Amino acid sequence: MKLTNKDRQLLALLQQNAREPIASLARQLGVSRTTLQERIKRLEANGVIDGYALRLGKRLNQSAIHCFTLAAVDNKSYAEVGGQLNAIPAVQTVYVITGDWDLIIHVVAETLEQLSAELTRLKEISGVRRAVSHIIIGTKFDRNIYRDVAPSVSSKV
Repeated sequence: MKLTNKDRQLLALLQQNAREPIASLARQLGVSRTTLQERIKRLEANGVIDGYALRLGKRLNQSAIHCFTLAAVDNKSYAEVGGQLNAIPAVQTVYVITGDWDLIIHVVAETLEQLSAELTRLKEISGVRRAVSHIIIGTKFDRNIYRDVAPSVSSKV
C-alpha cells in the first residue's frame, strides 16, 4: 500500500496521541470525520496501523535499566534462538541485522542483578556463539518514525 501525504500526517498525529478525538484529527487534516474514519479503517485493514498501545512515561522508564545486546548466532539456530528469546519476559525486542552480528536484543531489567542474570541467560542459549552488551545510560531523543519524514500538519492542509 502506498501512503499518501495525508496518511503520513495522520500517522504522525496518532503517534503523538492515539486517543485524539476523530473530530479533532479531521479538523487538523482538513477532512471530514467520515473521510478520516474510512482512512483509518483502510490503514488498519492494510496492516499500516497494527494497533494502539500505551506509551509508558519517563518516570517509570527511568527506573528500568535498558540494555542492547549484540549476538552472533549459528546459521542453523535462528528459529531455536528466536523461540528461546521470545520466552524471556525481559527481552523486549529482537532485531535481525546485517554485518558482524546477527541480532540486536533489547533487554529491560529492574536492577543490575536482574540484568546480569538475564544477560547470562541470553549467553547460555544454545546457538548463540558470542554476545556483547551495552547498557543505556541516557536518551538524547526518542523519535517516532514519521515525525521527520511527514509533511507538517498546518491549518492550510
